[in-house]
Amino acid sequence: MSDLICVFDVGTTGARTIVFDINGKEMARDYEEYKIPKQPVGISEQDPIIWWNAIKKTCNSITRKVNVKDIVGISAAFLRQTVTFLDDKGIPLHPALTWMDEREESSAKNWVDEEGAFRRAMPKILWMKNNKPEVFEKISKIAFVDTYIMNKLCNSLITDPTNGYWGILNLETLKWDEKLAEAYEVPINLWPEIRYPGEIIGDLSSDVAKELGLPNNIPVIMGSGDQQCAALGLGVIQTGQAKITIGTGTFIDYVVDKPILPTEDIPIFSIPTPIKGKWNLEASMPGTGTAMKWFKDNFSQLQIKESIEKNLNVYNMLAEEASSVKPGSEGLLFLPLYMFRKGTIHGLGWNHTRAHMIRAIMESAALSAHMYLQMLEAMGGAKVSEVKADGGGMNSPLWAQILADTTAKNIILPEEKDGAAMGAAILGFYGTGKYESLEKAVDNMVRFIDTKEPITKNVKIYKKLNRIFMPNVLDLYRKKRVTKDL
Repeated sequence: MSDLICVFDVGTTGARTIVFDINGKEMARDYEEYKIPKQPVGISEQDPIIWWNAIKKTCNSITRKVNVKDIVGISAAFLRQTVTFLDDKGIPLHPALTWMDEREESSAKNWVDEEGAFRRAMPKILWMKNNKPEVFEKISKIAFVDTYIMNKLCNSLITDPTNGYWGILNLETLKWDEKLAEAYEVPINLWPEIRYPGEIIGDLSSDVAKELGLPNNIPVIMGSGDQQCAALGLGVIQTGQAKITIGTGTFIDYVVDKPILPTEDIPIFSIPTPIKGKWNLEASMPGTGTAMKWFKDNFSQLQIKESIEKNLNVYNMLAEEASSVKPGSEGLLFLPLYMFRKGTIHGLGWNHTRAHMIRAIMESAALSAHMYLQMLEAMGGAKVSEVKADGGGMNSPLWAQILADTTAKNIILPEEKDGAAMGAAILGFYGTGKYESLEKAVDNMVRFIDTKEPITKNVKIYKKLNRIFMPNVLDLYRKKRVTKDL
């Protein structure tokens, strides 16, 4: 018999259930992609029930692969900056507005400028208040993704500081801020209770246990936002350490001892971590992994067909194509789509092929990571010599090498590429008392299997490319053009 933790990893495009043993070994997994209808430009809504249905389907799948009696707890990692609105029975009054939704109110932006912090949930909440008052007046609780899922599991309307940060969290007390509630005119009683990562918040209810195929009364442990879970799952918990995640987007996190606010309008955030007294300076480029999916969906029909016929991973096939192209993609530079703003292709020539475009997309994620890592190092006060990296992109040896060459740093690759899920598992085992500290859980559960060292001649190429990439991508961000504009 071995103690197991069941992890729900609720993401932007799908959800997965993964079971880990106490040594951090993955025992079973399943993934379900959401079916999301096409929506107008600038709007990104999701019915919260799709998150729950994906959890139910994947959880029932993994229960056939493990002994569910060995499961000692449930924990989870969640996409952030996404809000829905619940009535007094916990039922959504409106689809969730995801982090990609660009409807916003100028009053929220004005307060952000005054306060100096980026509270990305507030424009969505104020948009709802001002544009759908008939919905807003019925709200019993504003809910982040963790609020909705944890309420389903054990009837607790809660959130944690890594999610609450995007609302009215006081960065000193890590409690809801009365001053911000008054400034935004969003009553403090509408916000869920704050609990901390690693705390047991209740037991799995019997009705839900039947839906999931799990035993009754399993302890439910408070998880965390996905990127803070990923940092924990990579062992990035000490001041001056950094990690990069390449998944749907590219996320860069750097550990500091206190919140540090950016000095200009650049999307860099100071987010509390599950390790008390530690913060993540975080920056992101949301469109990088999505760009690869866009290319696959629109320009790779033959490769998709072949991957199905031969049971191959289509993304591995695309990476194999890209490997035939030299670093720098012979001058082809892709500026990733930032949310719904227009991306740009630089230097397109008649010599460029599909393979060049694939490699340019991969390079854009690495160049984004390098650009923001430089900023975070400057804000944090120290450079890093190595970076731990996870996410789907790191399943590609080529992409990992591009990341090493672009950042000019050693890239350390973990055994478990889903760092967010690993971080949630660590919180789960800690919360159930199987480890006396998060640090000891990290030491025993997190392992690394490879290091990609930067290749000097490639580093020189990417330094030149970055001189074009960085000013252009920042200009693209500041213009904030959406696709419907000319």
